[in-house]
Amino acid sequence: MGNATATVAPLRKPTRRSIKAASRKTGQQKRREEALQRQQAARQDFADYARQLATSAGGSPAQPGSGDQDASTSSRHDPWDTAVEGRAHTALQAETSKQYYARQLMQPEWLTDIPADLCTNWYVMPRPEGRRCLVISSQHMTISRHRNGSMLHKFPSILPNGSRESSAGSGDDFCILDCVFHEAASVYYVLDMMCWKGYALYDCSAEFRLFWVQSKLAECLPGPGQQQQRYPFVPVPAFTCTQGGLQHAYSSPVPFQRDGLYFLHKEGHYSLDSTPLAVLWKDEACSQYCIDTDANGVVPENQGITLEYRMDQTVATADTPPVVLGRMPAPFVQSMGPALRPGKLLRFEIGPGGIQMHDGQPLGADLKYVGVANQRRGRADACSKVLFQYMARRQPISFAEILDAADGST
Repeated sequence: MGNATATVAPLRKPTRRSIKAASRKTGQQKRREEALQRQQAARQDFADYARQLATSAGGSPAQPGSGDQDASTSSRHDPWDTAVEGRAHTALQAETSKQYYARQLMQPEWLTDIPADLCTNWYVMPRPEGRRCLVISSQHMTISRHRNGSMLHKFPSILPNGSRESSAGSGDDFCILDCVFHEAASVYYVLDMMCWKGYALYDCSAEFRLFWVQSKLAECLPGPGQQQQRYPFVPVPAFTCTQGGLQHAYSSPVPFQRDGLYFLHKEGHYSLDSTPLAVLWKDEACSQYCIDTDANGVVPENQGITLEYRMDQTVATADTPPVVLGRMPAPFVQSMGPALRPGKLLRFEIGPGGIQMHDGQPLGADLKYVGVANQRRGRADACSKVLFQYMARRQPISFAEILDAADGST
């Protein structure tokens, strides 16, 4: 399949409209307004959800119909078949478990327009370079997992019920954190908090959650004479988006390598999906990798993107709903046969025709098929990432523009 070539059919006639002007006018701002309205109308009780997540942290979540089989039924199975089925079931459980945990982290968008209320309603944090991960302390153990759901570390910690030493009080206590693991320093930098001592914070405002990150982690510092943690948990500093706060997040000394800035809307809840109320931004001054590189660390001539192939032969982003950027030609689909199935992740380059926009929304792109993507990544690129990278190569949002917006919104 990787040897085949195809020029993806555009969905609509290309326009000359600038992506910068179009995307900043209505696209992301409209999604922010809709996200705030949705979270007010759809408040949920996350206590049971968080408890199930914490208690299953060390293994596979319970699956429907996974109870014991009837003894008379199982006795009729051939031993060899039973062994094969057992291995297949274990592999399926492991894959299902990874998919389950991969859905537990909030997916921030990339900044494609600057919020009009930046100074009054947003926080900014320096984003540590490292591995984004989910951390759960429960049942006297702490487990961290990569973004794809696979296990990173299993260790005792000072978090609530994260070890036998930290399990004072209720044995049902647990903690769920959104972190970045900095491998060189063996430190978990805490971006967000979803649960603390069994108290779910998913539907609390970011303002409240960040306050708890700072105050609760301060309560967990080892006292005099206590053993130091194998992997310390350190809160990432957060600032209001005044010009001074932005400058601190952008250039003040921090104990880690910066990988851009992370913005959170003060009223935003912790979403288990992509959200425009959490936004990433970076430039060459605060990130080693402002523009995506290839496997050798080299910036390719053309922007590469990963899209998901769909039943109707279109290719789309990972958004909800997906943003369709092109349609695979029928002869190409036929030549691929069953290897090209819905859900397959494919790699493309954006050609000279660029991305076509209308009212801040992409209508399609000049896509050149490159080959099959690594399926282990689990999902296609988000539309905001595609647009941010596209703008970074042409007309990036500068830090000076962000500073000006903070000044103008005061």
